[in-house]
Amino acid sequence: MTVVVRQATARDATYAVPLLLDAGEHLLTKIYGDGDRDTAFAFLSAAWLRGTGQYGFANHWLACIEDEIVGIISCWHDSLPQHFDRDTLTSITDFFGLDEAIDVVMRSQTYTIALNPPMVLEMSIGHLAVAAGARRSGVATILVRYMENMARELGKLSLVLDVEEHNIRAIDFYKSMGFKSRQGIPPFIQFTKGIAPVIT
Repeated sequence: MTVVVRQATARDATYAVPLLLDAGEHLLTKIYGDGDRDTAFAFLSAAWLRGTGQYGFANHWLACIEDEIVGIISCWHDSLPQHFDRDTLTSITDFFGLDEAIDVVMRSQTYTIALNPPMVLEMSIGHLAVAAGARRSGVATILVRYMENMARELGKLSLVLDVEEHNIRAIDFYKSMGFKSRQGIPPFIQFTKGIAPVIT
């Protein structure tokens, strides 16, 4: 079985967006659906097709076995375009309308206050999910290793990520990959892993 990682495209939406929702269904449904999964899914689908912003295809990478999409991951760092955050907000206002978008942003703030953006020499990863039929086959490990290499190429010295404190399976996985707990701000635990620099 050969797993190939590639950057996502708009045409991957049918298979990628369900994985994107799987990556954080509990939180995403609360924030973007106010408890309704279908609304959250519809928003993520629209945001994906925009391309830019936090949920756009341009900042996601996919693990594929032959032509089948079996995993997804994303990252954040200080080299992202200056309009990245603005595009994320625009995707929200365009989908929900201004009044409801304010409610969405307020729900989001409940959780984002517990999250710290990556520092200059860090790269943050997230939105990691693997299709049910491909779990426990090394796909998640390949995606994280891909992000490690990307971080190294960007000159970063560590990867960081946030995991919901009740997600024991994910915590155990990241620990097995060499990540160490750095801090806990409920409902998240932040993990970090050092990246060996490129030697020239």
